[in-house]
Amino acid sequence: MKKYILLLLLVTLLIGCNKTELIYNAPTNDQIVDYVYSNRLDLQDSIWINDSAIILLENSLVTLYADQHGKVYDQKVSWGTNSSDPVFVGNGNPFVAVVINDNLLSSGADRILITYTNGKSYSRGITGMKGYLIPNTEISEIDDIIIVDNEGEELYKKRLNLNRKPKYGYFEGGFYLIII
Repeated sequence: MKKYILLLLLVTLLIGCNKTELIYNAPTNDQIVDYVYSNRLDLQDSIWINDSAIILLENSLVTLYADQHGKVYDQKVSWGTNSSDPVFVGNGNPFVAVVINDNLLSSGADRILITYTNGKSYSRGITGMKGYLIPNTEISEIDDIIIVDNEGEELYKKRLNLNRKPKYGYFEGGFYLIII
């Protein structure tokens, strides 16, 4: 009887100490939808970057990732806005988050144009939402961010000087955050 109890304790101890290492991947589209719905989030935009998904809200970013068992994990970064300050700039890669204020939207903002220091550019239409995530697929840094109306007239332009630390909003995890 003692042998059985000792054997049972030994097996229990071995099983309890044998934890498998978690492997993290990007969540599925269904997991993202479930997360947004269950947390009642006002989703502005989302993208997949590496082994995670980035969700942009009006005043925060949520990074989602899932383990091999389907459990979803999140990391949140929030910021405050001041309507008298037109732009807050963070620092990093691999995407740009642009949040457009109501005044610029009501002025007819139609398109976001990004120019990189290597001369390449990226354009994205504005669909009425305030927030947009734009992947930074370039190795070079962002040079300009321009917002134009549907006639191509410039409504806003920001030349980024990324060689110095930004005044506002440095966030770990590496991304640019622009609130216009």
